[in-house]
Amino acid sequence: MKKNFDYDDVSDSLIISVKQQDEKVHGSAEIGNLVLDFTNNGKIVNVEFSNISKFLEMININPNILSELTEVNLIVQRQKEAISLFAILKTPNSRQPISLATFPVSKNLTSSV
Repeated sequence: MKKNFDYDDVSDSLIISVKQQDEKVHGSAEIGNLVLDFTNNGKIVNVEFSNISKFLEMININPNILSELTEVNLIVQRQKEAISLFAILKTPNSRQPISLATFPVSKNLTSSV
């Protein structure tokens, strides 16, 4: 299985990708510590979370989990006029679901992943 994430400890950024090989990034949007890449039809395909260690500390998760990651799942949910982003951080010994963000969106972004 190909790794769908990258954690850069120098920049303290976690990048999660659900982009398929045939999909092309059409645009990006920066919302706080997040950069979202999306396709022409509005599907979110990449999420970059800056300062992820500080965020994990704020929600009482030990940031050392980042150096132990084996898999990261991205979940995108649409509710009426908002999108919620969740991640499941997996290590050999744990599975940690986290809420990354919820934000209002235009009709151009979709929740399909």
